[in-house]
Amino acid sequence: MFSHLLAALLLTTTQPHSEALQKLQSDDMEMTYDDLVVDIHGYKVPTRAAFRGWILLNHAEDKVLKIGTQLREAGITTKMPLHLILLQGTDWVMNNTTLFTLPNAQHLPNMINTLKFIQTYIEPELGIVIPVSGERTDIYNKQAGGALRSKHLNFCALDLVPSQDISRSDLHTKLKAIHAKVGQKYNVGLGLYSGVRFHIDTCGFRSW
Repeated sequence: MFSHLLAALLLTTTQPHSEALQKLQSDDMEMTYDDLVVDIHGYKVPTRAAFRGWILLNHAEDKVLKIGTQLREAGITTKMPLHLILLQGTDWVMNNTTLFTLPNAQHLPNMINTLKFIQTYIEPELGIVIPVSGERTDIYNKQAGGALRSKHLNFCALDLVPSQDISRSDLHTKLKAIHAKVGQKYNVGLGLYSGVRFHIDTCGFRSW
């Protein structure tokens, strides 16, 4: 199907005159929607392949590598797909913004604290959790209807869904128990949303 679409889009059958044009017109690799997006509890979550494309287009290799190195050096061992902490959200048609973004370096300790809490208290109860919204720009946050002082703006918050099947009531019971036990100690904000989506940050003890 993809090759037929490309064939229909070609404006000429003459041979391209440069390597760049050859790459534009070549069909060396079949790629489908499923290579770029997976459905997790109804959320369209980008794969590592999609993230890799964003990295290359934005010349962000060194910056992303630095973030990954800092997380590892801080002891982050969570099995969640860490490229998704840079995911603004799963709305792929937002205007004037991008799917991913890079945080201010001074905010990285916020996310380290949040990830440490998740890997210490959340994952042992729920298994691997999948971020569906992490770092956000002001533009994305406003268009998404986020709070004016959202913790997503300073790289402290993650909206997550469990990778395993769990009922909404069981999920909320487990999260509320964790928050009641250690939430205040670690300054945790817990938000419970529709379905099995929930919010975790470590920048203010509260719940909603």
